[in-house]
Amino acid sequence: MPIIHANGIDLNVSIEGEGPPLLLLHGLGDRLQRWEEEVRHFSPFFTTVAFDARGHGASTRPARYTLQDHIDDAIALADTLGYGEINVIGTSMGSYVAQGVAAAQPERVRSLALIVAKSHGTTSSSARLLAEHADELANKTFEEKQRFLHARAFGPYASAEVKQAAAERVFSAPLSETEMAAAVGALTNFDLRPRLPAIKAHTLVMSGKHDVLNPVQDGRDCADRITDSEFIVMQRSGHYPNLEEAELYLTVLGEFLSAW
Repeated sequence: MPIIHANGIDLNVSIEGEGPPLLLLHGLGDRLQRWEEEVRHFSPFFTTVAFDARGHGASTRPARYTLQDHIDDAIALADTLGYGEINVIGTSMGSYVAQGVAAAQPERVRSLALIVAKSHGTTSSSARLLAEHADELANKTFEEKQRFLHARAFGPYASAEVKQAAAERVFSAPLSETEMAAAVGALTNFDLRPRLPAIKAHTLVMSGKHDVLNPVQDGRDCADRITDSEFIVMQRSGHYPNLEEAELYLTVLGEFLSAW
C-alpha cells in the first residue's frame, strides 16, 4: 500500500479496481482494513480508495488534530490523486468527515453514503458511552474499556463469530491510550448541521436500529438536513451493519451507487 503525502502528512492508502473514484472513510480507532468486503464488492465498478485517517493505522499520528484536519486530508488526497468528481462512503467518524467533504465541495461529490451517522456532538460517541458507564468502568484498564465499547456496539442479533472477527481486526493494531485521546479530541464540540444544506450529492443515510453509539434519531436528523437524501434503518444491526447484516448492507449500498 502506498504512502501518499497530502495536507502536510503521510496517509497510508490502498487503491483497487477501476472506474469512478470511491473514497472510503473509516471510523474512530479503526483503519483501512475495515473496508475489505466493500473493496472486494465494488472494485469491479469503482476505483476504491481506502486510507488510514490521520492518527490511525500507518498514517501520520500527530499529537493533536481536529475534525477539519480529517476533512482537509480527504480533499487533499483526492486532489493529489487527480480526481475530479468523487463518490464517498463514510462510517461513524468517517461519516462526519464525509459530510464535511460534501458540504465543502458540493459540485465534486456525486454520491454520498453515510453509515451510522450523526452530524454533531460534544465529544465522540464512544467517550459519551464510557462516561455513561463511568461507575461500572472505574477500575478497568484502557484496553478493558475499549473492549467494553466494542462489545456494546453490536446489536442483539450479532453472532459470536462476527464479534470475534471484528475484535481481532481492531485489537491487532490498536491505538495507544494517548493516541486514542488525540483521536477523541478531534471530535470535541463538532457541529456540521449548518453545513448540511450545502450538500448537493445524492445521499444515503443508514442507521442501525440497535445502535447505542449513534442512534437512529441521529441518522434521521442528519438525513433531514440534506436535500437529496434517503434514510434507511437496518432492523437487525447495531453500530456495524456491514457485519451484522452484511448481505443486505452490500445490496443496499450497491443499489444506491448504481442508481447514480
